[in-house]
Amino acid sequence: MQGGNDADGRYADMFNAFFRRPDMASTYKPVFLAGLVDIAARKPGGPLDVGEWVSSDDDGRVRVDLNLAAVPFAKFYWDMLAGFGPRHTPVRMADDKSRSRDVVNIVKVITAEVSRRKIEELRAAAPGGGGNAAAAKGAGGRAGSAAIDGKPPTLKELASDGMAGFRESVIKESIKPEVVWHLAYNAPEPRRGKGRQEASKRRPAKAKFGLYEYRAAENCIVLDAGAVEYMRRNEFTLRAALGELIDRHLEKNNPAARHIATMVNLNRACEAKGKEVEKLACAVAPSQDDIDPLLGISLDLAAGLASLSGARA
Repeated sequence: MQGGNDADGRYADMFNAFFRRPDMASTYKPVFLAGLVDIAARKPGGPLDVGEWVSSDDDGRVRVDLNLAAVPFAKFYWDMLAGFGPRHTPVRMADDKSRSRDVVNIVKVITAEVSRRKIEELRAAAPGGGGNAAAAKGAGGRAGSAAIDGKPPTLKELASDGMAGFRESVIKESIKPEVVWHLAYNAPEPRRGKGRQEASKRRPAKAKFGLYEYRAAENCIVLDAGAVEYMRRNEFTLRAALGELIDRHLEKNNPAARHIATMVNLNRACEAKGKEVEKLACAVAPSQDDIDPLLGISLDLAAGLASLSGARA
């Protein structure tokens, strides 16, 4: 990947080093980086052009509020959940109480929001605006499902005041503890109990990506203007490379899933990807002429097995 006007090529080197050794337990890091690319390449008046969330420091560096970073981050995961609900982490990292449950926190945050919305809809539809118990029962179980129903919210909706509580949960439960410190040059690994602290004393800290400064107290990250310009100038190439990382990771953890590469194409809109996946699924669906011979073979095989079982008896 070329550095373009970046004289010392440090941003190109930085991204290339990440692509060579992404060190991914989940999809968090490439998804977060893709969101920063979207923010860098945002269009005036677009859904990511939120003035109070992007500003320049006195030294010219660009300050990005985590509320803005949470918007494309959550959008990707919500789209994927609505599409096919993939596993983002290996089975070895699964919840001990349910080996099929993905432990990635953003899934829990989104499904909880879907459940909250469903409860509100049921309450509003109930006579007199009541029906709290019925509403809770009707929405029950959704938070643990692999995929969710309904059309995902738009970037504009995710950036709205009405979604402030949801963004706060995304930041608190996923971005701050799981991803933001991985990519900063100044953020230490968060402590998670005595075992993690003792382990950190025995081995050196992992090298960070180093793209930005993380300011936890201000709920923001700060990037050099050159980094923002580099991402804007190379947006399509960076999205393609990050999408390839996500695709490979999801294919490894979802071996039975189809068309993952199409679904994680970061250079296409969600609606366009959905139509393409539907088209591909129809193209490979077996016809009745294909099914009938297979059904006959299956019936013959079943009859043969039954006769063998009778012979043994």
